Amino acid sequence: MRVILDQVATFFHMGGYALYVWPCFIVSAGTLLLLYLRSRQRLKTVERELAAAEARRGERHSSRKLSEATEGSLS
Repeated sequence: MRVILDQVATFFHMGGYALYVWPCFIVSAGTLLLLYLRSRQRLKTVERELAAAEARRGERHSSRKLSEATEGSLS
């Protein structure tokens, strides 16, 4: 068990470069996480906007068909 803990400690020490490696890793991982979360948020916003636009377009088409049908029955 002690050997495993020593290996883990050696890994996290990074041969003396841990002071440089881990902050870079944390900043990179944080940046990627923020990019993912922001992209997912933007995707949901665009999907809602698209659904609203498609709904408006559908309402226009259905009202146009209704007016055409009404005009046809009046003739």
